[in-house]
Amino acid sequence: MSVKKPDYYHKKFSKLRLDRVPNRWQANTNHCAPYKPFLLLAMMDLIAQAQITTNVIELNADLIDAFDLYWIKVMGKDKQRNPVLPFYHLKSDGFWHLHALSGMEQALATSSKIHTYKQFYSVIKGATLDEELYTLVQDAQERDKLRQILIETYFSPETRPILVEVGTITAQSFEYSRELVHRSRGTFTLQEAPELDQRYMAESRTAGFRQVIVKTYHQTCAVCKIRIVTPEGFTAVEAAHIVPWNISHNDDPRNGLALCGFHHWAFDKGLIGITPDYNILISPVVPTNDPATRALRALHEHKMLLPDDELLYPHEKALKWHYAKKYREEVPSHLL
Repeated sequence: MSVKKPDYYHKKFSKLRLDRVPNRWQANTNHCAPYKPFLLLAMMDLIAQAQITTNVIELNADLIDAFDLYWIKVMGKDKQRNPVLPFYHLKSDGFWHLHALSGMEQALATSSKIHTYKQFYSVIKGATLDEELYTLVQDAQERDKLRQILIETYFSPETRPILVEVGTITAQSFEYSRELVHRSRGTFTLQEAPELDQRYMAESRTAGFRQVIVKTYHQTCAVCKIRIVTPEGFTAVEAAHIVPWNISHNDDPRNGLALCGFHHWAFDKGLIGITPDYNILISPVVPTNDPATRALRALHEHKMLLPDDELLYPHEKALKWHYAKKYREEVPSHLL
């Protein structure tokens, strides 16, 4: 069998099998369905950042997030996005090979349509590329060439700079997350200079901080210890700053906590505090005569969940600042 050369894949990427139904797709995508180009761009972004290191492509949270960013920036939030569709249908383009879960080979072989996450994760393990293509995308110049082909073939001239920006946001977010872990090994300060991270785009900083915090706490709320992860990798927790970013400009992981949505809100509003020895405090403002608040009040003086790495523990200075400036230690007189 002859070895497939770069030109073969350049042509493949320029002639993807796409939905081209008139009036269904906008001029900014050259009236073509953008699902496959977005997924391939997202995949190459993750390869560039060493988030995909073997020839096994999984539909995980990183790939979905990268795909979603392209979709939202170009198509907006209102038009439904679904990375399952291109992941499944890329099999028709000759270089993308689906692999079934053990025992589901026949189900995959006979399937004609998989379009929901439930269907996908019950049948498909992942995909591999042609070995020649996988080798090709390890090279930065070749990867950029394939990106250029996708961008120039399937998107209008006005849209192309947006796609370049999305790739930059993704690359910077992973770079920033690595820098934050390195920063956690140094001296902690309550406030960083606002210009310190200006070399990163704001969206990249937000995403990078979230990546570090969610990973550090194993996708678990530091207060209630709830951990819910959907099959595609989405989690119930958010990345919270102890000293708010608009005050501290500090994304040091030691100024962060992973919190579920409710406890993030309660922490920001001063209904929850954490002592320097990592005990949870519940403000007396929380009503004691309401059964609905019992679960929150029961957390009082419990230990918070701590990271595995002691160097990533919340810093005492940040916790003391939050206690002094945000925590509601007393009940206001008008509530008595």
